[in-house]
Amino acid sequence: MKVTEPMRTTSQSATRAAGPTRVGQDGFTMVEIALSIAIVAFAMVAIIGIMPTGFEAQRLNREETIINQDGAYLMETIRSGALGLDALTNFVDSIVITNNRGTLRSMGVSENVNASGSAIPLVNGHFIVGMLSTPHLELLGRDRQTGSPFFITNEVAAMMRSISGNAGERFLDPQYRENAFSYLLSTRIVSHQSSPTNSFGSNSGLAISTNRFATAANISSNLYDLQLTFRWPVTKVQVQGARNEPEIQYRVGKNEKIFRTLISGRLLKTNGYPFLPLSDRRNSLPLYYFDNQSYAPPAL
Repeated sequence: MKVTEPMRTTSQSATRAAGPTRVGQDGFTMVEIALSIAIVAFAMVAIIGIMPTGFEAQRLNREETIINQDGAYLMETIRSGALGLDALTNFVDSIVITNNRGTLRSMGVSENVNASGSAIPLVNGHFIVGMLSTPHLELLGRDRQTGSPFFITNEVAAMMRSISGNAGERFLDPQYRENAFSYLLSTRIVSHQSSPTNSFGSNSGLAISTNRFATAANISSNLYDLQLTFRWPVTKVQVQGARNEPEIQYRVGKNEKIFRTLISGRLLKTNGYPFLPLSDRRNSLPLYYFDNQSYAPPAL
C-alpha cells in the first residue's frame, strides 16, 4: 500500500527552512554601566596620583647614576694628573678658587664668574685639571727668622655639566646648555697625616730620627686625601645687580654626595707654560698636578 506524504504549503516550507526563531538576550543596565565607569575612574585617579612620585624617583635615580659615573671619572683624572683631556672644556662652565686672604682666582667659559669681570677663559684640559688639583693648604713661604711656614686655605668650586649625560647636552649651544643637568663640584686635597708629626719633636722625649717620625714625615709628603663633593641640581637665575644690570646667579639644590680616595705621589706646582706663551697673563695662575711615578723626600 502506497502512503503519500501530505502536501506542504509554501509558508510552512519557508518557516522550516529559516530555522528556529532567536530568543532575546538581556544586556547591561545603565546602573551597571555607571558602576563600572566609577570603578575605572577611581583606579585611574589613583594611578595618575602616583605618577609624579614615580617620575621624581626616576629623575633622582638618573641624576645619582650620572654623579656616580662623573665622580669616578674625575677622581681618576685628578689622581693620574691627566693633561690631554681637552674635552673637559665642553662640560666646565667656571672654576673659582677662594682663600682666607680674600684672593680670588677664577676661570670661566660662558660668562664672567666674579664681580670685576676678570675671569680667565678656560682654554684646555691642562688648566681645568691643574685648578681642580689645587691643595686645600697652599704653602706661600717661610719666615726668614723662625723658618715657620705660611699657608693659605683654598676652597675650589667648579660649575659643571654632566659628562656622562645625554649626547644632546654636549653641545656648546646655549639652548642646549640651559637644559643640561648641572652640578657644583668642590675639591679638597690635604696631606694625609697618619700621626701628628709634631709629637715626635725634642719636647716629646723621643728622638727626632726615629723610624716612626721618618715614616710619618714621608707619608705626609707623598700621600694625599682627595675629597670630591657634588651638589645638585644647579639652576641659573637672572637677578638685578648692584648697578641695575642683570646678573646671573647659581642656585644649588639640596642633594649632595661625597667621594673620597687616597693619592700617592708628588704634588707638582707649575703654570700654563708651555701651553701658553711666557707673556700670557694666565701663566701667573699656579697649577698643580699629581705625579704617581715619583716621590718627594720627607719634609723634616
